[in-house]
Amino acid sequence: MITAALTGGIASGKSEVLRVAEAFPEVKTVQADELAKEIYVPENPCYKEVIDIFGSQVLREDGTVDLKKVSEIVFSDPNQLEKLEKISHPYVKGRIEGIVECFEKESVELILVEIPLLFQSPSVRLDIFDAVILVEASEEEQLRRLEKRDSISSEEAMKRMELQSLPEDARKKSNHVISSDGTIDETKRQARQLIKEELLS
Repeated sequence: MITAALTGGIASGKSEVLRVAEAFPEVKTVQADELAKEIYVPENPCYKEVIDIFGSQVLREDGTVDLKKVSEIVFSDPNQLEKLEKISHPYVKGRIEGIVECFEKESVELILVEIPLLFQSPSVRLDIFDAVILVEASEEEQLRRLEKRDSISSEEAMKRMELQSLPEDARKKSNHVISSDGTIDETKRQARQLIKEELLS
């Protein structure tokens, strides 16, 4: 069994690659961002820490956390983002390790773990993965996609991109690189080829 990490900047095309992977019956996928949302549930042990940071301003009437309000805060204040990551990153790391352990007991050939901030997260070690896949797009393309996807201004999109920018050595730390500057079909073709000919061969 191979465990691979999928990473890339915001709006770089990771979701398209993930969708391709999910079509293979011998592949299981895990999304770090979805696991991170668990900390906003009142029953989660991290919930109180989140409220201690952001206060009642991020709570809905039913006690659940308004993720949109949290996003607005962390994307406008790097210090708040750092505080949130100190809670979410260790939690997500533990959840990923637990899920991978469960998959190891099944007949799974490839586990693809999407971690957008893989290189920026000190709690995640690269050596736990057999391969790292980087999905990249030009800044112009990321900006265009982000504005359209989240219905935000160019200024807001740039701010989010800067907060989630990749380190300069991202390519060097990656085993495989997929470029998503072309059409969606071209991105999917690269992903299928990589999975079939490299990761599952």
